[in-house]
Amino acid sequence: MSEVWSELEGVNDEILNELMKSLEWLESSTDLEGTAIVSKTGLRVASSETADVVADIYSASPATLLSLGEKISESLDQGDLREIVIRGTNGYTIIVVGSAEKNFMLFTNCKKGYKLGYYFHKIRKAFRTMEPLLDKIKA
Repeated sequence: MSEVWSELEGVNDEILNELMKSLEWLESSTDLEGTAIVSKTGLRVASSETADVVADIYSASPATLLSLGEKISESLDQGDLREIVIRGTNGYTIIVVGSAEKNFMLFTNCKKGYKLGYYFHKIRKAFRTMEPLLDKIKA
């Protein structure tokens, strides 16, 4: 694991290390890459070693998509937004969102689409295990 840091001030190093371990576990048990925990306001909390350091892609972009997704879901009476899936010609970006009162989302990428059901299961499971740690962080 490389240097541990967060764009959010005041994040406990112990919590950050646990989040990093969860992200690394998620990537090591799947073909997912570039996983990151991002606040709903667009600040990166933690990211795996494979996550690029392009701040806009891992910060502002997911926050913008989240805002738009929530408006669409609400306008169409679809209930609370849970995830956003972006399909490109070379793979998928998956953003899993906690409940409305939660302040964080999990951002990840994959190149293979034939295991999406498996990936969703692993991503949701990893995010559920991270939520108690995230609840301790003030966003």
